[in-house]
Amino acid sequence: MHIKFSCTGGFANLDLNCQIDTDELPKEQNEELQTLMMTADLPNAAESKKVKVQGFDSFSYQLDIADEKKKQSFSFSDITAPEGVRPLLDYLRNLAIEKKMAE
Repeated sequence: MHIKFSCTGGFANLDLNCQIDTDELPKEQNEELQTLMMTADLPNAAESKKVKVQGFDSFSYQLDIADEKKKQSFSFSDITAPEGVRPLLDYLRNLAIEKKMAE
C-alpha cells in the first residue's frame, strides 16, 4: 500500500509531506499503521471533503491511499477529523517528522 500524507498549517505554518510504502516499513510500524487504519475506518469517516482550516493553530491533513484495488483520498483538519481518525493522523504526522529529520 502506498500512502501520500500532507500536514499543513498550525501556528508555525508547518508544511510536512511524505510518501510511505507500507511494504518498506519495519514490521512493527507496518502492523501499528494497519491497526490504526482499521480503527480509523476511513471509508466511513464523517469528513472527507476539502475544508479550510479555521483557527491559528489548526492543522489541515491530506491523505491519499492507493493499493492494487483502488485509490482513495481524504481531507481533514484538527477541527473536522472524527475521533477515530485522529490517532492515525498523529501517527502519520510523527512518521513524516521522523522522515524529514532523517533527510
